[in-house]
Amino acid sequence: MAFKTVSGLVLLLSLAFFLLQRQRLRKAVARSHGCDLAVSHQPKEPFTGFDFQMKMYSDITLLHHLHQRYGETYQVGSWVSLPAVCTINPENIRAINLSKDFGVAPMRLPGMEYFCGQGFITTDGETWSHSRKLLKPSFALSNVRDLATLKGEVDALLRKLPKDGLTVDLQPLLYVTFLNSALHFVLGVHPSEQSSNAPLTPDEFVKSFHKALVYSMFRIILGPLWRLVPQKNYIKTCATAHGYLDYYINQAFLEGDKTKSKSLIRALSAQTADSIFIRSQVIQAMMAAQDTTSELLTNALFLLARHPKYWEQLRAEYVHMPEDALSAENLLGSKLIENILHETLRMHPIFPLLGRVALRDTQLPVGGGPNHERPIFVPKGSLVVMSYYALHRNTAVFGENVGTFRPERWDSIKPAQWEFLGFGGGNRACLGQQKATIEASYVLARLAQSFEKLESRDSRDWKGELKMTCKSANGCKVAVY
Repeated sequence: MAFKTVSGLVLLLSLAFFLLQRQRLRKAVARSHGCDLAVSHQPKEPFTGFDFQMKMYSDITLLHHLHQRYGETYQVGSWVSLPAVCTINPENIRAINLSKDFGVAPMRLPGMEYFCGQGFITTDGETWSHSRKLLKPSFALSNVRDLATLKGEVDALLRKLPKDGLTVDLQPLLYVTFLNSALHFVLGVHPSEQSSNAPLTPDEFVKSFHKALVYSMFRIILGPLWRLVPQKNYIKTCATAHGYLDYYINQAFLEGDKTKSKSLIRALSAQTADSIFIRSQVIQAMMAAQDTTSELLTNALFLLARHPKYWEQLRAEYVHMPEDALSAENLLGSKLIENILHETLRMHPIFPLLGRVALRDTQLPVGGGPNHERPIFVPKGSLVVMSYYALHRNTAVFGENVGTFRPERWDSIKPAQWEFLGFGGGNRACLGQQKATIEASYVLARLAQSFEKLESRDSRDWKGELKMTCKSANGCKVAVY
C-alpha cells in the first residue's frame, strides 16, 4: 500500500513538473517572438479540452460569459494539444480575417471532403480563390434582384397562415419557402416542375442532403476520431445526394446555351467542364445558403412579435404600397427594415462563432501579458475562435441594454468594420449578403402588408441551436391577424 502511495505521488509530481516545464517553454517561445501569453481558462477535461469544445457548440452564450470574466482575449489550456485562443478584440479579428496565416482547411476538409469536396467552405489559398471567383457572378445584384420566384413562394406561404389567431410556427414554413427558392436559384427548376427523369424527388434529395450534412458536422467535431465510427450509412447518404445533383449537372452540359436560365449550376457549367468540381461548389453554396435567410427572418419575426411597436411602424410603411413597388432598389432603401435586420443580426448572429486554424507560426496583435496589450504568439495548428455573439454585446459600441431589441439604436451608433460582423468580414465575407438582405426585406414587407397584428405565442427566451448555422431552438410561434 505504501509503495502504491509513493508511486502515485511520484507520478503526480512528475506530471506537475512536466506541465510547469511546458508552460515555461511556451512562455519562452512566445517571448523569443516578441510576444506574451494570454490569460488562461482551464477546462474540466484538462488533456484536450474536449468538454470545452462540446459546450462551446451547445451553448453559444458560454464564450460571452468567459469574455466577461477574462477580457477580450484568453486562451483555453490543455495538457496534450495546443491552447485555443478565443478573442473578440477588433484588431485580432481583423488580423484573423485578412491574414493568409489563418485558414479552415485543416479543420474542415478531412471531415467534409467526401460529401462536399473542395470549395470556398473547406479550402484555403488558390483552391478557395478559384471557387469564389466562379461563384461570384451568380450573386451579382443584377442576378439576385429578380424576386419573381420568391413572390410565388411568399404567395404560397400567405395561403398557409391561419388568419384567425391560431398559433403557427413560422420557422418550418419559412424554411420551406427559402428551400424551394434556393433550389430554383441553384438548379434552375422549381421542385414542383422538376424532370420526371430525376433520380429522386426534391424531398428525398433534401433529406439525404441534410443527413449527409449532419454526419459531416459530427466528423468535424470528432476530428481524427471519426475514422472509428462506421461509415456505411454516411457513404450511402452522400451517394444519394450526389446522384441527384449529377443529373442536373449533366442536363446543364447537354443544354449548353439553349437555355436562358440564370441558375448557379448553369453559370458554373459555362465556366468549367469539371462536373465533380461543379457538384462541390453547388453543395457548398447550398450549405451556406440553405438556412441563412430563413433563420434571419425567423429571428426577426420572433423579436418583432414581442415588440409590437416596430411591427406597427413596419406596417405603416408598407400597408398602402402597391405590391409591384416592392423592388430590390426600394427595399434596400428602407431605413426601418435595415435597422430591424441589423439589430436581429446583432442579437442573434447566424454565425455566432467562427473558428480558424493557424496555417503557420504567426501572432495576433494584442491580448498577451498582464495588461492584454502585447502580441500573442500563435503556433502552427492552433485554433482561434471569434465569438460574434459576444462581439455584438459590447456596450462601448452598441450602447446600454445590449440584451434588448432596439432597432432605433442603429440611427445613432456607427460600429467600425470589425465591431459588427452580421455577414462576416474580410476575404470570406458572405457572398450572398445582398441576396439575403433583399429577400428578407421582401418577406417582411409582404407580411406587414398582409397582417395588422403579429402576436407572440411563446413566453420562453430565445435559445440558439448551433449546427452549420445557428437557429432558434424553439422556433417562432406566433399568431397573425
